[in-house]
Amino acid sequence: MGFFVSAYGTLASRVLGVVLFVVLSGCRASYVQHTPGIQTLADEGRYKEALAELDTVARNEELELDPLLVAADRGGLLHRAGDWEASSRVFVEASRLADEHEVVRISEEFTGTIPWRMGALERQTLHTLNALNYLQLGRADEAAVEARLTSALNLQRHLMQRYDVQLEYHLLAIPIDEQLRPYLAQSVIGLYVSGLAHEVAGNEESAFIDYLAAWRITRSAPRGVPSSMAHLEPWLLAQARRLGRPELEELERHIQAPEAPGLGEGAGELVVVVETGKLPKRCIVERAEGQRVWSACPRPWVRGQARIEAGGAGWEAETVTSLENLLLRRGTVGALLDSTRQPNLWARVGALSLFLVVPPLGGYLLIRASIEHSTQIEQGWLSLPAEFQVARISLAPGRQTVRILRAGTELTREVDITARRLQVLVVPMN
Repeated sequence: MGFFVSAYGTLASRVLGVVLFVVLSGCRASYVQHTPGIQTLADEGRYKEALAELDTVARNEELELDPLLVAADRGGLLHRAGDWEASSRVFVEASRLADEHEVVRISEEFTGTIPWRMGALERQTLHTLNALNYLQLGRADEAAVEARLTSALNLQRHLMQRYDVQLEYHLLAIPIDEQLRPYLAQSVIGLYVSGLAHEVAGNEESAFIDYLAAWRITRSAPRGVPSSMAHLEPWLLAQARRLGRPELEELERHIQAPEAPGLGEGAGELVVVVETGKLPKRCIVERAEGQRVWSACPRPWVRGQARIEAGGAGWEAETVTSLENLLLRRGTVGALLDSTRQPNLWARVGALSLFLVVPPLGGYLLIRASIEHSTQIEQGWLSLPAEFQVARISLAPGRQTVRILRAGTELTREVDITARRLQVLVVPMN
């Protein structure tokens, strides 16, 4: 009997040595840690150099950077550079990879090759940006199709709400406050751009439904959050009356703004979408009791509302969605939920059970999973803007010079306005 105990001890010590070697030497590179220069270049508006740097880093096979993060960043950088066509192609590929990465394989959990998975807000924003790409290209029908993916994701989140609550309880024992869930889980700008795409495409009923859904979420948002759609309220009232919508009574009860005047024969409309600021990054914070947890930390950027000037008039843009505010409010809950799926929990329970039977192997799996989970939770799509600000203005037809001013920065765009038509201008600003 002593022989077998001794043999088992010798085998266990050898396995443990191999385990520690693999754990210390086999962990994959962190995408965020290997791409800070890219973010710096992008923040300075040097998008061509940032894309070249991204290509160089992505070609380094030793780093094994996650292809979804590379595609998301490339699409985001091309979008900020105004290359709408190229950005759209990359975003379609990123969407395919995001679907593929949603499949959780237990083998990946055990071997520590867990792919990065987009959080709900990031995924909705991917389709929002791509819909804006199509609108800038004048392809309203394709923008509407892309926008429907945002709406589908919102529906999917609603259907998965019971599962989300269970996962929140398992992770933190404190689910999200249900009154805040619509604001924290659904993208208002996603619904807004969906309505915008439908309106440009001529789908009036669909546009009204999506705009109304976005407006309702802003009304349910916590007091003081930077999310409002007052500029659209007169339009909602006018359309509800014109279309005979049953929601008219609700709108009249809550909206004090006058109904939007009809467009004259010689006027067109322009919606300016300003994307600005830096998205928060994942970081480890220390709680009062000394516990260190993953959360979201803001990155410095100059805040302020954009002002739009054209045709001798000026308008203040409203923040429809602040991704920064959403991520900071979700904090630790969001960091854990965005990087964890139910099979992740099953794999960890399996590793813990194996640890009780074969301590060296189970210990290896637990340590490796912990290291990989920290690497995954740190990742994020940092080329996204912090805020989406919107202004809806009426202009005379013809070539118009539009000035966008924010925090001491001024950009100028030329837009051809057509009478009684709606056009969209997307302006990424650092």
